[in-house]
Amino acid sequence: MPLHIHFVGIKGTGMSALAQVTAHIEGAHITGSDVPERFFTDAVLERAHIPVLNFSAANVEKADIVVASAAYGENHEEIARARELNIPVYSYPQFLGRLMSKKRGIAVAGTHGKTTTTAMIGLALLQSGIDPTIVVGSDVPSIGGNAYSGQGDFFLAESCEYRRHFLNYSPEYLIITNIEFDHPDYFKDLDDVVCAFSEIAQKIPPHGKIFIWHEDPQRKAIQAQSPIITFGLNEEADVYATNIQFHDEGSTMTIVAHGTVLGEFHLHVSGKHNILNALASIALCLEIGVPTEKVLESLSHFNGTKRRFEHIGQNAGALIVDDYAHHPTEIRSTLEGARLSFPDRRIRAVFQPHTFSRTEKLLQEFSQSFQAADEVVIAEIFASARETNLNTISASSLADLISQQGVNARYIHSLEEIQTYLAQTLSPGDLVLTLGAGDIYKVGQSLVC
Repeated sequence: MPLHIHFVGIKGTGMSALAQVTAHIEGAHITGSDVPERFFTDAVLERAHIPVLNFSAANVEKADIVVASAAYGENHEEIARARELNIPVYSYPQFLGRLMSKKRGIAVAGTHGKTTTTAMIGLALLQSGIDPTIVVGSDVPSIGGNAYSGQGDFFLAESCEYRRHFLNYSPEYLIITNIEFDHPDYFKDLDDVVCAFSEIAQKIPPHGKIFIWHEDPQRKAIQAQSPIITFGLNEEADVYATNIQFHDEGSTMTIVAHGTVLGEFHLHVSGKHNILNALASIALCLEIGVPTEKVLESLSHFNGTKRRFEHIGQNAGALIVDDYAHHPTEIRSTLEGARLSFPDRRIRAVFQPHTFSRTEKLLQEFSQSFQAADEVVIAEIFASARETNLNTISASSLADLISQQGVNARYIHSLEEIQTYLAQTLSPGDLVLTLGAGDIYKVGQSLVC
């Protein structure tokens, strides 16, 4: 009789992906529970024939294993009941580590770029016939959702550093896209972040490989028993891009790997940061044996992921785009990419700060991240459920600091007021770019309805 595995909080992007691949790898009967509100993952779970129940302690009583989302604590009725019945309860990273250990793991880590890089690699591996298992933190049209259950040897997973979650994994291959200070509610400082990445690097076996951005200031702090391969825009990198030309919605370049010119490559997502994501993907794929022409061809068809420079639509000649960027570096990279791809448009950035702790710790960095925008609208801070002290910083203070940098910035309290302001001031040729990890995407959606 197959295992019955129950997922508490199954509608989360990561949890829904994990549930899908668990059914295949464990040969298990899967159930899940969550709030009644509908999310994009509802359709994903319906396609996978995974039932979603309303929360109830009775849901876990016949389960062999319970997997719990980080959004719910020990006092949640289902988790508490599982503990009473001595049913094993795994966190998301613990269970992901269990599944990865059954295959050859590829972990994609880094402060930024994890989702896109994972999606790029997933597409290349699928189109090359390697047939991997994939868990990614967004809806990726090119792989058919946020997960894929393959028959092949490789398990590819987006791997988050928050609370050192990625230390639950023992991959054979590790990509580190970049290392910066983030998650200030957990990490003490940049040194603490670097320490976490060093810990995961040291878990890679001697026969494995680590891929890291050559120009990262923290690169040399990463020591490991496995070989390290670098990628970047510097000719000293093992894999690099040269002759880069930017155009609408992408770029063209020449790829060089280990001293050999691989050929011309066309990338159809914008920004230097996506070139780096593609280089990391190329480096990994070549190392595990994907033919060069197949890597470059498949990645030339990559068309992005949900909430990563996602085109929402148009209104009165204005282009509406949404992006998940919520860290200063991500914002700067996204806006600079928009400027390179759309040099003639008026770029109007609408940013919703995500968590009081991040906004407070990185306030100066945020204030200096909007130089590529013509106008900035700051929404109210989107608080985390983990935060208790919500009086540490104000969104209006951030708008004032951005203005002091010479950028036209204003604070508008509610999403409804922002929608009204934009609707009244849209002009043909505008690029409205909503930014943030909260619910700021609703503003863009309202403008194209």
